[in-house]
Amino acid sequence: MPIKPDVPVIKLHSKKLKIRFNEIKLLACDENSPKRTKLKVIKSELIPEHDFLVIHPEVTLEKGRVYELYIPFESELNSDLVGYYKSSYLDKKTKEKCWLSITQFEPTYARQAFPCFDEPQMKATFEISLAHDKKFTALSNMPIKWSEPFDGKSHWVWDHFQESVPMSTYLVAYSINDFHYKESYVKMVDDVVFKIWARPDAIDQVDYAKYVGPKVLKFYEDYFDIKFPLPKVDMIAIPDFGAGAMENFGLITYRETALLFQPNISSASSQHRVASVIAHELAHQWFGNLVTMKWWTDLWLNEGFATYIASIGVDHLHPEWNSFEEESRDNIQTVFVFDALKSSHPVSVPIGHPGEISQIFDAISYKKGSTILRMMHKFLGDEAFRNGVRHYLKKHKYNSAEQDDLWDSLTYEAHKIKALPEEFSVKKIMDSWTLQTGFPVITVDRDYEKGVAKVTQIRYLLDAKREKEFLETCWWVPLSYTTKKEMDFNATEARHWLKCEDEHKPVHKVIKEMPPPEYWVIFNVQLSGLYKVKYDKKNWDLLIDHLTSEKFTDIHTLNRAQLIDDALDLAWSGDQEYSIALRIVEYLKQEREYIPWKTALENLAAVNRMLKRTPQYGFFKMYMRKVLTPMYKLMGGIMSDKKASDRLDAVKHKILITSWACRFDVLDCREESIMLFKKWMLEKEPDFKNPIPLDMRSVVYCNAIRMGSEKEWNFLWDRYLKSNVGTEKIMILSSLACSREVWILSRYLEWSCQEEAGVRKQDMPTVF
Repeated sequence: MPIKPDVPVIKLHSKKLKIRFNEIKLLACDENSPKRTKLKVIKSELIPEHDFLVIHPEVTLEKGRVYELYIPFESELNSDLVGYYKSSYLDKKTKEKCWLSITQFEPTYARQAFPCFDEPQMKATFEISLAHDKKFTALSNMPIKWSEPFDGKSHWVWDHFQESVPMSTYLVAYSINDFHYKESYVKMVDDVVFKIWARPDAIDQVDYAKYVGPKVLKFYEDYFDIKFPLPKVDMIAIPDFGAGAMENFGLITYRETALLFQPNISSASSQHRVASVIAHELAHQWFGNLVTMKWWTDLWLNEGFATYIASIGVDHLHPEWNSFEEESRDNIQTVFVFDALKSSHPVSVPIGHPGEISQIFDAISYKKGSTILRMMHKFLGDEAFRNGVRHYLKKHKYNSAEQDDLWDSLTYEAHKIKALPEEFSVKKIMDSWTLQTGFPVITVDRDYEKGVAKVTQIRYLLDAKREKEFLETCWWVPLSYTTKKEMDFNATEARHWLKCEDEHKPVHKVIKEMPPPEYWVIFNVQLSGLYKVKYDKKNWDLLIDHLTSEKFTDIHTLNRAQLIDDALDLAWSGDQEYSIALRIVEYLKQEREYIPWKTALENLAAVNRMLKRTPQYGFFKMYMRKVLTPMYKLMGGIMSDKKASDRLDAVKHKILITSWACRFDVLDCREESIMLFKKWMLEKEPDFKNPIPLDMRSVVYCNAIRMGSEKEWNFLWDRYLKSNVGTEKIMILSSLACSREVWILSRYLEWSCQEEAGVRKQDMPTVF
């Protein structure tokens, strides 16, 4: 290790390791010879509250010199799904338990496997060697360089891996297993060997990942204009894995449900999830691995960027899915839910203790991070955004960076092509979104006689009673809008800005080019910005008149969803009357697109929970049946083979409508569910023949369990135990929780905590 400043002590990280203190050695290296000089170590000590191992040499280590440090230690394989841990699976043929080992080091678990400088900005190269029985395979970040026999153990071998590229400790990975693999022959990326690994019983489920992986990797090489720096990519499906997936350089680990896909058993939604997670983890190979955040404060740079770029990658891979709009809406909708709470936190959040790090792997880091990057992409334009990202990655590759470094690169490229006024900087704009909590609601008050609109901002909160501390916030808001006269829903660039006089004092904006009084205006075109919009009553009336007319599709799908969401949320928070929101929802009887329906029903779910135990609930149920019945009829019910198209959103739309129709007892929805489930129960081989339409199974299972008895529950539990497909198993686990029998649910909770019952530790949260 080369020393930069003079250091009197060496401070590393170590946790749950047995350090052999008496055998620690420190050597000083001579610059021009192989000679090593042993230095005396006065003492070594552990500081458990900070996970520190502190070594006190007799002399101060000099700046510029190179030293070698040897720390003998012992550790045990744990069962905690973190660090270096063991997992197992049951071989379907032999019924034997098979063992494997795997790592999960993010964020601070490398220190539980070996002593190290376990902070993201401290990058190093790694040379890893693993000893194992010959019947197993060893994997790590890099390919095997050479192997040799293990002295004294005839059936064992040492595998020595190539030296890695510089990387952070949390990206180190290794595994010993008996898995099989399939190699991709989709030669999209030159000289990169692409393999997908799974337990032998599940190897037939890797074909989709084998197809997706190389194509997405190639797309990113072109998008970032940087070649993937490693000679191979291994993607491995782990039976027990706490995270959804982990982007380790060259050895990416996944839950089975996030990597494996079985046609005719796994649903279309499961396929979308596999594509999304693969795209997310491969995006990390550049944004996170090649360039890493200096400290966990900027975790959002890793996760927000991977989330956003993954949605672009999936859309490139499967444009027929029409998934980019849905993902954009889902992300912003999630932010609207969590960031409207007073208890939320900024995207860039100070971290002072290791225990705080895992708490920020949340919707704010992932979804809000992604949403504000999309907003920035919209107001900068594609050329400035992409060139700025490329500039940032090339400047900081194999190093670490912070958000200001990204802002500098984007500002440089934006000014170069005049995508941003010279007096603006990306930092000035984006710091208002990353360094403070929440998001604004903008109020648009039109003066119909003068043809102008006054636009103001205030923080949106679920509780409209805002204390002073919540009023002292201001965002730089890019204002995009269109009118009934223009009807230009591609105009997502910022036509004006709401600015801040200082970080706490907003400045209102008067916009002069408003349309004639009979024309509506819509702000936030295609949900391009992270803000809600409140209009004056006349503008709402104009919008509602258009939505309830035959020309409602003139308004972009995302903006139809936006109008529903903003109206319902403003009513929920007390900022606006419910009458406006309910009048807008009435238009759904003619809506055929998934995104507006999903938006409406997610909002109405909150109203449902609020009214469920009140005398007025009967009226609400009648209202919901009135809203749902036309769409359910159009789709033809559960058993219908009708398909609007092969688009993923059309499939999801039918699942959504059917689920809600059964919940509110629309027509024969419940009866069809129960009949189909009973038909399945009568099959001689129910594990091989299922008459329930593939994408309707989650709906049918849940309704049959909700309306059924112990007999139906036990039948589905047996299907869970016998299934070999992770995506099917997780759907069944969720459906089993639909029972209304308290004793069955209590037994289910008990079984989920008993390892021998069959529920994996990683899946316990699904049950709960």
